[in-house]
Amino acid sequence: MRSQNFRGNVFVANLPPELSDDQLAEAFDSFGIVLSAVVARDPETGKRLRYGFVDIATERAAKLAVANGVEIDGYNLDVKISERPVVAKKPPRPTPAPRRTAQRVAAQLRTNGDDEPGAFAPRAKPRAQPSFQVERRSLPRRSG
Repeated sequence: MRSQNFRGNVFVANLPPELSDDQLAEAFDSFGIVLSAVVARDPETGKRLRYGFVDIATERAAKLAVANGVEIDGYNLDVKISERPVVAKKPPRPTPAPRRTAQRVAAQLRTNGDDEPGAFAPRAKPRAQPSFQVERRSLPRRSG
């Protein structure tokens, strides 16, 4: 059975056991234009569950349906505005602190009077020379 990920703007509970989608839509027609109505089903068995969702065209009509309530075949339906899940925004990334090189840190330590033995003084590494040489020569041009 295919699953439906439907969310209308009105949640309806306490539905009669054998209520169809069309009957649910008809029950809400008096409040405004019903765009869609779906009775929830068990994904494994396909059996109708006792709740559903109705999508009514305007928010005013949806609030009117909640305020007045609906009755079908002796069942007083529990009608509520459907709550949409709130998607949390990611907090902005903090701006990174400026990077300091080892030479700058060492220079700051030396100027702060840290001349005692054992004070932090990083050694500058000499730049390694490549162990190979690159020979540049021009390639012959193709005539075409």
